[in-house]
Amino acid sequence: FNGNLVSSESYFSFNLKDEIFSLPVRYVKEVFEFESITPIPNSLPYLKGVMNVRGGVVSIVDLRRLFGFEVSDDLTGTQVIIMEIPRQNEKSVLLGIIADKVDVVSYLNLIQADSKNYGINEGQDFVSAVARRGEDFILILNPEKILNFIEEEVEKASDLQTFGRSV
Repeated sequence: FNGNLVSSESYFSFNLKDEIFSLPVRYVKEVFEFESITPIPNSLPYLKGVMNVRGGVVSIVDLRRLFGFEVSDDLTGTQVIIMEIPRQNEKSVLLGIIADKVDVVSYLNLIQADSKNYGINEGQDFVSAVARRGEDFILILNPEKILNFIEEEVEKASDLQTFGRSV
């Protein structure tokens, strides 16, 4: 065993800054050009706002901010990836993420990764595996962990606001 294993499921790859990330395809519902979103006042810095998607309200997250990348607030030319994240005993949750560029759907060569750093400042806990394509490393994200983290953060922030303190 040389540490490489071709995935049995296909992955949807996309770019955030110069890094390539991937999601299991089963989570990706649709992708479209960034249009406009409604900002949410006093929300967490990586929560960009909400967007109307086919009559439903979807929260849009800027993973670039969540991962500690320096990014501008101008989202022109970016894409929005709508994920559908299943919940136990509940309705699935739709969550949108901003991507600088969408790439391809493919099977990936998963590799054994020793480091937990992966070259990103924040968000290592959201990485479920690492893959390699040519010279590029691809970080495979776990949408459920991302959603759980955001929900916990929002709850903490709203608890603080309830007690009259802003974060």
